[in-house]
Amino acid sequence: MHPKEFEPAKKNRPEKMFFAAYAGPSMNPTLRESEMMEIMPYDRRPLRVGDVVFFLPPKNDQPVVHRIIRVTPAGISTFGDNNTHEDTFLLPFGNIKGRVVAAWRGQKRRKIAGGLQGRLTSRWLHWRGVLDRSVSPLVHSLYYALSHRAVIARLLPAPFRPRVIVFHARGRDQFHLLLGPRIIGRYDDQKHQWYIQRPFRLFVDDRILQERPD
Repeated sequence: MHPKEFEPAKKNRPEKMFFAAYAGPSMNPTLRESEMMEIMPYDRRPLRVGDVVFFLPPKNDQPVVHRIIRVTPAGISTFGDNNTHEDTFLLPFGNIKGRVVAAWRGQKRRKIAGGLQGRLTSRWLHWRGVLDRSVSPLVHSLYYALSHRAVIARLLPAPFRPRVIVFHARGRDQFHLLLGPRIIGRYDDQKHQWYIQRPFRLFVDDRILQERPD
């Protein structure tokens, strides 16, 4: 866990709903950077497996938000939705400051599931992560093979193919790759290589990149 994962609001009143800004990756995609969390104070309310809670880890004064995965008389076990392992500590009940019930981005409020729905959400995110980590190497290999051979790029009609354009800025020429009106790549003069956004590399024939004058 990152020691600065959360930035509590400065004027929190424990007897009322309070807010804190979220930071860090451990609860993605349930919570995302810069979202404002709406937190209901604990006040000894019943805790459920699946709830997302705002707490102070043992021997640490930096607040953390993770999901409850186990409740025992000795304490509580927690887990970040985007983590691969549960937290190593057993959390005392007194360290819990509240339950995250919603997240705000601007004026848009999004409910944060707890209890059974939270458990199902957590399991789904876990297995999706396992699948992504298993499939990604295969997908990446296929992606790079198709890109290198320009299989899709050569099937595109000429008017729809990417093209290299030149901007003159800061006293030098800057080369960009356009697909329609969108910039999908740029040439790095210092590293002498192209950087092309995914998945647009599939539509690029290397021959047009070689036409760029040095």
